[in-house]
Amino acid sequence: MTDPINTTPATNLYQPVPPKNVQPRPALLPRQRAGARLAGIISFLALSVGFWMLGVPLTILAVVGLIGAMFSAAGSTFGNLDWYRQGKAIIDQLELEVWIVPLGIIAGVGLVLMVVALFTSVRILRSHDVAKPWPVTWAATGIAIVASWIVSATLSVPLQVVGGGVDDNSAQSLPISIGIGLLGFLVSIVATAAVGWLSWWLAAHLLRAADSANTANPAEAPTRNHD
Repeated sequence: MTDPINTTPATNLYQPVPPKNVQPRPALLPRQRAGARLAGIISFLALSVGFWMLGVPLTILAVVGLIGAMFSAAGSTFGNLDWYRQGKAIIDQLELEVWIVPLGIIAGVGLVLMVVALFTSVRILRSHDVAKPWPVTWAATGIAIVASWIVSATLSVPLQVVGGGVDDNSAQSLPISIGIGLLGFLVSIVATAAVGWLSWWLAAHLLRAADSANTANPAEAPTRNHD
């Protein structure tokens, strides 16, 4: 039967979708937090050392090789000029060929150390029941790299200010400079460990399991009070 006066209410095509009953993910267990902390400190310290062992030799080889190539290419044009002969003599005295193998070995050891650091992180996280150990490791590494740049730039300012106030002509300038260098080294180690700790904890927290029953020891899961 038709409705001549159109008394039937129109259907609302844009009715709101009822919210889903999404349970919040449980917090990290103490064992998982300890694993993230240990993995972050050990792995990021090892990654940092490996990075410098890999990067510094490769940078030296690249810069020196580029300069040598430029001098070789410019020999036909500037070979009779004094500055060219002096620069070429300095490069020849360095005996760059002798340093290629040692620097390459150092770079190789640095690369191996970085790989070992990543696998060590995964092993520690897995042994402490942290979910998704590989994604946590990669995410934490990226976070830590960016954070370390910011922290290093921030900490370098006061150290440069203190070092700039040392009188080079003073008899105490050398011991003071050595002390500032050691202080900067210790601060760098502590800062690197702290960045690794916080970065691995943050990654483990963001990627934590949705159900505490997925952990190896469910008895440690936080309990909830029910009225």
